[in-house]
Amino acid sequence: MSKLFISQALSAFFMFKELSAEQITSIAEHSQLIDYPKGTSVFNRGEAAVGLYILLKGQLKLGVTSPQGSEKIISIVSPGDSFGEAILFLERQFPVYAQATLDSQVLLVPKSLIFSMLDNDTMFARKMLAGLSVRMHQLVQDIEMLSLQSCTQRFIGYLLQISADATDASNITLPASKSTIASLLNLTPETLSRTMAKLQQLGLIEVNGKDVMIIDVKKLRSYDLGT
Repeated sequence: MSKLFISQALSAFFMFKELSAEQITSIAEHSQLIDYPKGTSVFNRGEAAVGLYILLKGQLKLGVTSPQGSEKIISIVSPGDSFGEAILFLERQFPVYAQATLDSQVLLVPKSLIFSMLDNDTMFARKMLAGLSVRMHQLVQDIEMLSLQSCTQRFIGYLLQISADATDASNITLPASKSTIASLLNLTPETLSRTMAKLQQLGLIEVNGKDVMIIDVKKLRSYDLGT
């Protein structure tokens, strides 16, 4: 894959948008494209971060496995998202694993290069802080959702969130398997299936496999708010 492709990918990433062409070229020279077939690991729990990871295509899941073997999904990573920044800066071991749920391609920007840029470019440092702040805000929202909302409200909130990024907000394809989404929302697959069936019976959504049609967005949002 050409360095031009890597440069274009870096330029599109929000943390690098303000950088000069020369800086982008320099980063591209030292960055690495890595393909991960579905089911393979990007990194395992307990490993150290070697750089900034940016998903270019495919999909990843971040999760943990209990001593009993049960899996808990922490996050689903979509193209354009970065992951692992906090551990990179803390210079600690990953508390989660990252695994490809689809054939994926990751751009790895080396740790030494990121640290050098932070030391010498205040704009880059500010953008990195902004990215971490957004991630922290999302984490707080996730904790609030899992702590305070019912299973139905969790799923509706998730549905409304992904519909906001969809080309057609009323017709959505779930970005992961139902078992993965259930784990992300701290639900059992059976509870998620019952929740979807209930919303379908109420005439709020229509489900066909992984395709979900939102029939009445206003009523769905009102249900989410408990009104």
